[in-house]
Amino acid sequence: MPDGRFAGRTVMVFGAAGALGAGLAAAFAAEGAALIGVDRSTPATDRRLFDAAPPPWAVVNTVGGFAPYAALTDLDPAVLTGQLELNLLTAALVTKHALRHMKAVGRGRLVHTASRAATVTRGQGFAYSVSKLGVLHLVTMAADEVRGTGITVNCVVPSIIDTPANRRAMPDADHASWPQIPDVAQAYLFLASPGAHLVSGAAVPV
Repeated sequence: MPDGRFAGRTVMVFGAAGALGAGLAAAFAAEGAALIGVDRSTPATDRRLFDAAPPPWAVVNTVGGFAPYAALTDLDPAVLTGQLELNLLTAALVTKHALRHMKAVGRGRLVHTASRAATVTRGQGFAYSVSKLGVLHLVTMAADEVRGTGITVNCVVPSIIDTPANRRAMPDADHASWPQIPDVAQAYLFLASPGAHLVSGAAVPV
């Protein structure tokens, strides 16, 4: 059996084909986790993914999308709907199925990904900001729902992460100052670990 704090434990990573998701998958694997990586799926597929195997120890959700700033007078309803579906609805469905299985065994860790744009809104697009704010509220409500059990629900709140997509979106930024994925992964590793049993409902900034 491999060494590490996740040895003998299964970790499911949603968004595993993205830069952050792939980096987290590698970090969990290095800590001994058995990985289930999920790239693109539908709500029905999500349910089958959870039903096809024993409940995972941890579920980590990195699925999300970004929409740049636009004045509210220029709000595009399609952009708002798209951001809510991608960032909030996805997180809600992952929460639904993860908790459904974790409650059956009375243990588990669920870690979502929010954004600093949810609370520091100046210069942020409304659609992106409000969808990530919804993720923070989801985490709080889910943590309340499982309080007193062996299940915890938390989220990591990045300001920015050095990924190819972010570099393309902000080509003139100081990329050298951006947090690197292996460093950001440490927050996820802690929140998903057995040792984080007293932490639930937290939004950890990185």
